[in-house]
Amino acid sequence: MDRMKQCKSNWMAEQLLDVFEARPHWPAKEIIDCIRLGFKVVVKKQFAYKVKYKAHKLLHGSMKQHYAKLGSYIAALKDASPASDVKLVTYLRRDIGSQCSKGCTCVLRLLRRVGLKDLMVAIGRDGNEQMFPIAWAGRRRGVFVSDEHQAILSGIASVFPSAEHRHCARHIFANWHKHHKGDEMKLAFWKIAQSYNLADMNDAYDELEKADEAAALSFKRYNPKCFCRAYMSTSCKADVITSNLAETFNGYIIHARNKHLVDMMEDITAQLMQRLVVKRKEMQQHTGLLCPRIQERLEKEKHEAAKCRVIPSSDTLFEVGYYLDTLTVDLDARKCTCRKWDLNGIPCCHAIACIFFCHGNAEDYVHESYTREMYLKTYSGTIPPLEGERHWPTVNMPIDPPPIKVGPGRPRKNRVKDPHENPKKQGKLTRHGIEMTCSSCQRKGHNKRICPNKGSTSALPPPQPKRKRGRPKSTGEASISTVHMHESQGHHDNTVEPGRIGKGGKVAYTGRGRGRGADAGSIQASTSGKGRGRGRGKGRGRGNGPCQDNQLQDHQVRATSMSAKVDQTRSLEAKTAPSSLPNKIVVIN
Repeated sequence: MDRMKQCKSNWMAEQLLDVFEARPHWPAKEIIDCIRLGFKVVVKKQFAYKVKYKAHKLLHGSMKQHYAKLGSYIAALKDASPASDVKLVTYLRRDIGSQCSKGCTCVLRLLRRVGLKDLMVAIGRDGNEQMFPIAWAGRRRGVFVSDEHQAILSGIASVFPSAEHRHCARHIFANWHKHHKGDEMKLAFWKIAQSYNLADMNDAYDELEKADEAAALSFKRYNPKCFCRAYMSTSCKADVITSNLAETFNGYIIHARNKHLVDMMEDITAQLMQRLVVKRKEMQQHTGLLCPRIQERLEKEKHEAAKCRVIPSSDTLFEVGYYLDTLTVDLDARKCTCRKWDLNGIPCCHAIACIFFCHGNAEDYVHESYTREMYLKTYSGTIPPLEGERHWPTVNMPIDPPPIKVGPGRPRKNRVKDPHENPKKQGKLTRHGIEMTCSSCQRKGHNKRICPNKGSTSALPPPQPKRKRGRPKSTGEASISTVHMHESQGHHDNTVEPGRIGKGGKVAYTGRGRGRGADAGSIQASTSGKGRGRGRGKGRGRGNGPCQDNQLQDHQVRATSMSAKVDQTRSLEAKTAPSSLPNKIVVIN
């Protein structure tokens, strides 16, 4: 097929401009099929990419034309929201560290370079423990959580010297886990990082040190005071040790980040404008005192509070026993020895046990930031809408775009993922580093498919026979059980079942016997008809009762059989019983 020289990318972009306006992310494969069916021309994938680039250039303009709109955009923002203070600040690339620190609040993250700009966001956590974008610039005190970027560390230290700066434990674990692999190391790391008090943290660290001393020394080199909950301040009611919310927001605006500066800001504003309304309406339909996620956490603590033993010291001060640990709870100060209540503002199981002891309501002791009323106040603000570009005032503010060196290949959109993160499932890790356990031989280090004992009968222990349901049936034969009591054995080493071993080591069987009024000796007539017996359930007893000829014959046969069994038992014991065991008890069922 000859080359179609008359088909140019500029002309094809003009023909397909309406389609690109409706579908900005039109795939190249569909562009090729559309050109082949509509214009009877076969084009290559490189031509489709050129058409897509030229169409977006026609729709959004060049970078220089786009930056020339900033003056009009700022004027339109001031008209839409007169109370807002909008400033345009330009700076060189080497000053980005100090400028970033001025726009940080609760959770700070400097997102990767997008086109010709660096996007700075400040993400907080609302009362329902969800993402709440605070601002793109602000001066509000809080707790900073970052990924140990040097520009962020130096910027926060210089601008907010008194603020608490936490390091993301997830990034620290990714670096630490490269040298200390295994599922056991992973569990030990997070057990230390998530401990709320120093006692639990030291116990978890001792376990790690016993498992791997080199891993414990490497853990301390990362400065645990910056990412472990045991060292965190209780002034801010948040036990966050990761920057996952910032990564969530990064994925939330992934399509807007690929656009130019003004279009990107408008898309993010539209998304957040809608989010504020949706979250506010969802909470208005909720009728509880607390936010739904906080109520779920509180219910789990209530269930755990049943395991606590409360000893009052005063009306508000208590001593709580929890398994083998003893803690103190102060309801007035809202403090507990475990520090869980102090750090996140939600009563722990020890505090809830004391609250229930005082006949109180656990929801009344939750911090006010987790209440439904405070949540609605948080989302009460609105973002004013903005007119389109056609209605903006004309402002002459020529600004050249910053210089940039375009690298080879396609620009990266997604975040930098963990080396062992599953690419098919977002946020899920692969099974790399997990120590496998074989289901055949129950040994670690391999699975059932490559088990060395595969096919051998010694791989698994023989299965135990299943016990039949119900009580075992009597076979009619006398079973003999002998219980030997050693005089030399101390009674402190014995473990007895209550109600079975009596005084002198005798076996005491409980139960009610039923007799038929016959014994091995003689049978006499009477009018009682009741028998006395001894045994677990059924027992043969002695008693008197009226007997006829056929009943008398049955009693005589049974008495003779019983006497023969007793004589057989005594003769068997005389042959088999050892002479060194003087005390023995014979039980006949």
